[in-house]
Amino acid sequence: MSEPKIQDVARLAGVSPSSVSNFLNNRMQQMRPETQRKIQDAIEQLGYRPNNAARQLKTGVASMVGLLVPSLANQFFGALACAVEAAAARHNCHVMTFSTFRDPARERAVMADLMAYGVKGIITGSALNDTDHLVAMTARCPVVAFDIRRTDASHERIITISMDNAAAAAMAVEHLAALGHRSIALVTPPPHTLNRQDRIRGFEQAVARAGITGELVIVDAADAPADPHGDTQLFEMGCAAAARILSAPGKPTAAIAINDMMAIGIGIGLKQLGMRIPDDLSLTGIDDIFFAGAHDPPLTTLRQPIQAMADAAVQRILAPASAPQDELFAPELIIRASTAAPPKP
Repeated sequence: MSEPKIQDVARLAGVSPSSVSNFLNNRMQQMRPETQRKIQDAIEQLGYRPNNAARQLKTGVASMVGLLVPSLANQFFGALACAVEAAAARHNCHVMTFSTFRDPARERAVMADLMAYGVKGIITGSALNDTDHLVAMTARCPVVAFDIRRTDASHERIITISMDNAAAAAMAVEHLAALGHRSIALVTPPPHTLNRQDRIRGFEQAVARAGITGELVIVDAADAPADPHGDTQLFEMGCAAAARILSAPGKPTAAIAINDMMAIGIGIGLKQLGMRIPDDLSLTGIDDIFFAGAHDPPLTTLRQPIQAMADAAVQRILAPASAPQDELFAPELIIRASTAAPPKP
């Protein structure tokens, strides 16, 4: 069976081929929402994909992959971008990276622009609960999502590449419990994202298994109304959380930050309050960004295998027949000087 053409989409949608072309190239200023929906439905029903090779011959644009990240202000996503670029370079492919601040409307607009460039596929660095706009894009190109764990009932057609986030939080709890901590806090921005929810779930399950007290400290991003998920203020939110950890009802002797950027902020906040790490409170992060080792003291954390994950994501787009669709990577516990036995009463 031949691949569907733009004329097939136009016929099914009941519009002209030029309207479909305008839709594919994000020229929809004068197009009614009903027309846009008809074209999108026809694209999905036919499984139509633009002819990227022809587009590249016409424009002279090299093979490209799009990368969407919440914010490059988080050093983890800067490292991820570098890893994706290194993986793509091995396939003679370039990467276009955008910060989308987890805004679905901005993600849709950026993805439409990327399609106009004729990208081979799109990688998204982190996802919200609602992935409908990502699913819709899979009718036009492969979409690979980090931080989504495959379930039977969700994320249909999205290729998932992720570290086991629940296991990472559980390993942090188990490490601290083995040191003798009986009350542990998990500090997070609002848990609107899938990876944060998985880390909370892993934390709650692990403290229950260990029979210890778990304190969940959710830090609001009220000071950043344009960034309700806190991605651009993780350090500042960590600093603000330090006092809340110390005043938590369970009197935690250790804290796990949802990621290293927040952990570094917590560390600074604790020092400003006259606390010593790990003498007064042990501190753990997740991600193992570069600055984790430069923290004073060096930060215990759970390492994400960023390059291996980036290699897998690019491979799913550029050489999909050579690998399975989904992959879940194991975290690695990196023990440094920020964790120790709890202080004696």
